[in-house]
Amino acid sequence: MRPKDLKSPFSWDARCPSIIGNVLFVPDHYTEHQNFKLPDWKELFENNNPIHIEYCSGNGEWVISQAKQNPHINWIAVEKQFPRVRKIWSKSQNRQVNNLFIICGEALTFTQNYIKRPTFSAFHVNFPDPWPKTRHAKHRIIQQPFADEIARCALPGATATFVTDDKPYATQMLQVITDHSIWQNPTHTILKEGSGESYFDRLWRSKGRQIHQINSINC
Repeated sequence: MRPKDLKSPFSWDARCPSIIGNVLFVPDHYTEHQNFKLPDWKELFENNNPIHIEYCSGNGEWVISQAKQNPHINWIAVEKQFPRVRKIWSKSQNRQVNNLFIICGEALTFTQNYIKRPTFSAFHVNFPDPWPKTRHAKHRIIQQPFADEIARCALPGATATFVTDDKPYATQMLQVITDHSIWQNPTHTILKEGSGESYFDRLWRSKGRQIHQINSINC
């Protein structure tokens, strides 16, 4: 399968939530999400294994690798950009990854509208856009509303892991999690080379940047 084999299911004027194969399309600037009934995850995965979710999945290299290495875990990849979703989908089809479901849509919109109860055993956000300019920092995904939402969707003992090459963003991530009443014992570490399996990990290391990781657990 090639990335272009995955077609968008709707035009802008006819946008609506849709599932095509193992991809849920969550449209932008849409106000009727509540009218779409997402099937139960047990039905979508055809098992009741634990579910881990990765936000900002990029081209899918990391989550595909994790899904292949951990077939006893169900994985969800959330990516907003359709060209990247196509690459994730193509990789999953060609490598016969059966324990991966893909979300094409904005992370907070999906989580707020489509996850109704505690669902996930682990959350991962790898190399989210750092929006480095001060006036753009409001667009960062790791802020209080997102921390609230993943806490709402977390099963007892769920872990949250955030990875970035941007030190100021790492500091913000740690502060957001530290200030939250549900996420406990946050830690900030510098990842050693070889710890990651993604394009962005290799890219930023090649430019001499350190890779920061924030970990916490839902108690």
